[in-house]
Amino acid sequence: MVLAFTASAMTLYASVPDMMSGIDRKSCDRWVDSVYRSLTLRQRIGQLFVPKVSPANMTAARSTIASYVKTRGVGGLLFSKGTIEQHAALTDYARSIADVPLLMTLDGEWGPSMRVTGTVRYPYNMSLGAIEDPQLLYDYGRETARQCRLLGIQVNFAPVLDVNSNPQNPVIGFRSFGENPKRVAELGLAYSRGIESGGVMAVGKHFPGHGDTDNDSHKTLPAINHDAAKLDSVDLYPFKEFINAGLSGIMVGHLNVPALDPSGIPSSLSQKIITGVLKDRLGFEGLVWTDGLAMKGANIPGVNNCVAALKAGVDILLEPTALATDIDAVYNAVKSGDIPDSIIENRCKKVLAYKYMFGLSEKQPKAVSPSLKKDLVSPEAEAVNRRLTAAMMTCVQNSSDLLPLHNLDTNSIAVVNLGEGRQNTFTRFCGKYAQVDTYSASPALSPSTVEAIKRHNTVVAAVYNDKASTIAELKKLEDCKNLITVFFINPYKVARFAPVGAKSIIIAYENNKLTQEYGAQAIFGGIRVNGTLPVDIKGVAPAGACVGLLKTRLGYESPAEAGFNPSVEKRIDSLVSVGLRTGAFPGCQVLVARNGNVVIDKSYGYTDNTKTHRVNDSTIYDLASVSKVAGTLPGLMLAYDRSLFELDSPASRYIPGLKECGKNDITVKELLYHESGYPAAMNVMKLFMDTATYTGRLTSNRMRGANTIKIARGLYGNNQARLRTDLTSHTPGENCDRPAAKGLYVGKAAYDTIMARIHAMDLSASKSYRYSDLNFALLMEMEQNLTGISHDEYVHKGIYAPLGACRTGYLPLSRHSAKEIAPTESDRFMRRQLIHGYVHDELAAFSGGVQGNAGLFSTAGDLAKLCQMWLNGGNYGGKKILSAKTVKLFTTAKSPRSRRGLGFDKPDMADPDKSPTAPQADASTFGHIGFTGTGFWVDPANGLIYIFLSNRVNPSRDNRAFTTLNIRPAIMSVLYEAMK
Repeated sequence: MVLAFTASAMTLYASVPDMMSGIDRKSCDRWVDSVYRSLTLRQRIGQLFVPKVSPANMTAARSTIASYVKTRGVGGLLFSKGTIEQHAALTDYARSIADVPLLMTLDGEWGPSMRVTGTVRYPYNMSLGAIEDPQLLYDYGRETARQCRLLGIQVNFAPVLDVNSNPQNPVIGFRSFGENPKRVAELGLAYSRGIESGGVMAVGKHFPGHGDTDNDSHKTLPAINHDAAKLDSVDLYPFKEFINAGLSGIMVGHLNVPALDPSGIPSSLSQKIITGVLKDRLGFEGLVWTDGLAMKGANIPGVNNCVAALKAGVDILLEPTALATDIDAVYNAVKSGDIPDSIIENRCKKVLAYKYMFGLSEKQPKAVSPSLKKDLVSPEAEAVNRRLTAAMMTCVQNSSDLLPLHNLDTNSIAVVNLGEGRQNTFTRFCGKYAQVDTYSASPALSPSTVEAIKRHNTVVAAVYNDKASTIAELKKLEDCKNLITVFFINPYKVARFAPVGAKSIIIAYENNKLTQEYGAQAIFGGIRVNGTLPVDIKGVAPAGACVGLLKTRLGYESPAEAGFNPSVEKRIDSLVSVGLRTGAFPGCQVLVARNGNVVIDKSYGYTDNTKTHRVNDSTIYDLASVSKVAGTLPGLMLAYDRSLFELDSPASRYIPGLKECGKNDITVKELLYHESGYPAAMNVMKLFMDTATYTGRLTSNRMRGANTIKIARGLYGNNQARLRTDLTSHTPGENCDRPAAKGLYVGKAAYDTIMARIHAMDLSASKSYRYSDLNFALLMEMEQNLTGISHDEYVHKGIYAPLGACRTGYLPLSRHSAKEIAPTESDRFMRRQLIHGYVHDELAAFSGGVQGNAGLFSTAGDLAKLCQMWLNGGNYGGKKILSAKTVKLFTTAKSPRSRRGLGFDKPDMADPDKSPTAPQADASTFGHIGFTGTGFWVDPANGLIYIFLSNRVNPSRDNRAFTTLNIRPAIMSVLYEAMK
């Protein structure tokens, strides 16, 4: 049989809403008609009611649901705040006892988390109102729909389409996308299209517009006193766009709108507004919902509001005051003829048609599942949240182009928290970019603290509330040089701080870990900032204010955002856990960046086996041979940029010691390629142990006689041997002023002795590839001869300081405490101590801690900046550090005789099994590994940076587990497998 409401059905189908347009109309009509005929009048009326149930007491909730569903036959349910488990369990229970499928609804204006605790908390609409790209709102809608479907929800009472043109609005405010009707419409439609494309109904609210009210409709009936023209151009505009887009649901608010209905009847109960304006004039044929009917604004004295709403044209009655009484009232109105039978038939069949469209005629999967929480809080869900938060950052003022901050090498920065403690996510992320001094106005800033803050070149004031005390504290900082203020509060509240005496102002809208993270990224250039202020901030900035900021440094995002399979972190965690369990290393840092953003930055384990200090992102590691390419090579590139040497020139031109020894045919390029003929290393023990202090062999391949001190597997030192006193001292002095270890010093004589020995060493007749520490010792000497500056100072000023790599350098104990540094080996022979804060490599140690082959200390985060600078062609932080030509030359050149590049190591494409990289690495990849368990690789073809730092030599270099595990290329291989 054809549906009894044929005319209405034809209107419904003809008018889109798009969600209904794809259904099989004949099948829908048959199912709707069959269900409708099976219902009594009371049950048909019940289908138009959606009451609210509180999950707080599950026993009471089940009892209430049983009454609503079995006794009253309601059409759907709305749950108030509860946990994931509560919502899912109650949904399954309600479905199990329903004779007619239920519409399960959600009041989730900022995602399910508004009502379902434990799910991803998305930004408020006003924050989202700053976003320029509507695609992000569409994606957000799609993700919301996915989560709703997992919870068994078909309808979400969002988006809010109210244009918040009144800053004093007590009930809408941050729930609105802003005060610009076109922006509200654009973003609201994008979200709605996303959620409906994901199979969940969007319900735009609160028609005809709740944005310019002074009162809360929960408590009274607010008035909208706009004339018809303003209503049409402002309040109604987003709803008209919503309707024209073919979207499915509209919620009518409880408002007195004289221009539309001069009677003073609430809009939710007004036939003139619902039928006359919404349906007839604007042509809306989707589902019309009331706002909660228990609200004080939904009231006509002496009239049942459910009866009035149905007569006015509403389809579904939400949150009735007293369900049983209200159903009776509607029933009696039908029986008396006050409500025609046709209204109930039309509305009931319309609701049933939507239920069919949602697939509710078929059995639904249970919401409760072991993986529900994991599925809801998925990496993709978090990635959407991160993208939204990054895009909403808004700069409304930036005098002198202060932001993003630049010249970190000459910029002293203070970060002052106003309303929170000294350490939080914001200060931690600022510290990832530069050396910052942190302060807090909790308690109030003292005069001496203010003076200390003012001594900095740049002051960043982070505001977390609008208390009078916070306003007063910010005023204390207004005459600081280069003051930047970041507001982690509702933009309307920022007006309380006007005028803001800052050169730059960032609006971050909300205070949570993500906004704090992206607030820091905005300041330092980790993200591109192009948010637009959605509302006017009196005395600070007008609506529409937008100062674009460039991305100039590494940003931070999730692996999912960067195109990695979400399982990548767990796979890395698993590999690292094996390493920790087998003793391959006591702890480590793993960092992965892709396309200019750090996506994994994790620390594992402890700095040593005493498990006293956990590894964190600030833990400093001895890089060992990674120093060759992260220390010596950048210095050489800098010198090459300044035309101080030529690659094909004899190294003896720049190193007099080589010339004196007749070594005139070794080119600089051959040193970089490790094709000089030099042996792999020099016996530092033999050079520095005093032959007069021992008898017999200095070392032996087995324990015998005086050779009782184990140095490494198959190597034992003479227990009588002591260091030469002409080259070393246990007290610092003029001739021994450089530390080789705790209580052990060397001087220029030691370095000169080492270099003289290297100059004089015999070379292989062949110029074939042989990796040698000595090549880079010579290269550092060459650099120092050319620049006239010590190598450590040269690369600090020219490379690390401009990068903001403040935890990178030689001789780390001169800047950091020992607890910040991971110890390496317990040296029982030469230095006879745990090496902690001093370079592990003996050649570098007895050179005074600064040498071309080793000696550099760093963190994964700092190394990433160096690697990204290379990927950027020599630029970082808006500053040219090296020329693109030099970077390209050094990172792409490759020896015709081996896999090696100009200093860098590279993949072995001919024999991947022997490659230091993962076999999947592109041929363009460059990097290096270090003896202490360190390494990094840069793959330009995939925009990939991978860094692994550990101290696998602690407590001993005799560590087979690290070699067996082969974790560095194993993790790298996981990255390629996880790339999408």
